Amino acid sequence: MKNIVIFYISEFGGHNKAANNIKEALLHKNPGLNVQTVNGFGHFYPRTERFADALYTTVIKHFPAIWGRIYDRKKVIRNLSPLRKWVSEHTFRKLSSFVKKSSPDCFVATQAFPCGLIADFKEKFNYKIPLIAVVTDYHPHGFWIHNAVDKYVVASSEARDVLINNGVAPEKIEILGIPISFKFLNRAKKEDVAGEFKFIEGIEAILIMGGGLGIGPIEKIAQELDKSSANFQIITVCGKNEKLFKWFENNKHSFKKPVFYFGYVDFVNKIMDFADIIITKSGGITISEALSKGLAIIVSNPIPGQEENNVNYLLKNDAVVRADDPQEIGRLARELLEDESKIARFKENAKRISLPDSSLKIAEVIIGKIN
Repeated sequence: MKNIVIFYISEFGGHNKAANNIKEALLHKNPGLNVQTVNGFGHFYPRTERFADALYTTVIKHFPAIWGRIYDRKKVIRNLSPLRKWVSEHTFRKLSSFVKKSSPDCFVATQAFPCGLIADFKEKFNYKIPLIAVVTDYHPHGFWIHNAVDKYVVASSEARDVLINNGVAPEKIEILGIPISFKFLNRAKKEDVAGEFKFIEGIEAILIMGGGLGIGPIEKIAQELDKSSANFQIITVCGKNEKLFKWFENNKHSFKKPVFYFGYVDFVNKIMDFADIIITKSGGITISEALSKGLAIIVSNPIPGQEENNVNYLLKNDAVVRADDPQEIGRLARELLEDESKIARFKENAKRISLPDSSLKIAEVIIGKIN
């Protein structure tokens, strides 16, 4: 039996979801594989991970400009390089024990930290186990770059060019997309989704999401949409944000429009099949899912750094519109609903740049490596 280990970090972010999507695709392709997903930070440094998660969440929620100033800056990467090497050296004993126990035939990393850790480990001990780096945003940052990576998977030709400009050999790079669940290849009928979740057939639906953590001024956006004279329903996915879910629970009767709200769900594909417009942050997984469903996308309040880069790529391809102010979001949503040609253009462009079979293609690359 072949053993594949997929490393991610954080239980709540897109990296974990990407890892599980790849695992799902691998087992679909070959049920006989042994696929293990491992929190690369939490497994080796459980206490530190909890602190790092809390710190990251606090910074992106309350001080996003600080994150933007340090993200993917060459000077920051250069200055942190000795620290990264030190962390790797101090993790090698634990990693060596893990490797002996799990006997992996292939490593996969959906985040740069474990990617660098495995790459350093391979170089230090001359390990020949293949390492595949799966970049989960549309613009790879400098911490992904390591000589010991055997294959990079990226979402666009622009991302490929970034890696090549940073010294990665072109033959190491595959443009396969950001790994979303292959169930996004299926399309549910609107009437079936409406029946399952009690949505209203015959009127448009606007979906609001804030990533797995439910970040952003979602309450204000929903209230602004509710002021519109247009006839539509509002669907919100709150993710892990229990406070946001409780807010909708307490305020649902104050809305004039039909409002539906969910916590963290595993059926976003069905909700997207029903929706016409999505208002969301620009995390790589959510955006890739929305593109695969051909939704008209309004991006709002992207995290400086990785999500800003995602927005720039999407704007360049005329696949999204951006608005950060709830009033502006409400105006844009109204415009899209009133202009059939405009909403059709965005939906067409979304489908054009989407790669809905990404996880299955990535699984094929991984299986090719172990065979």
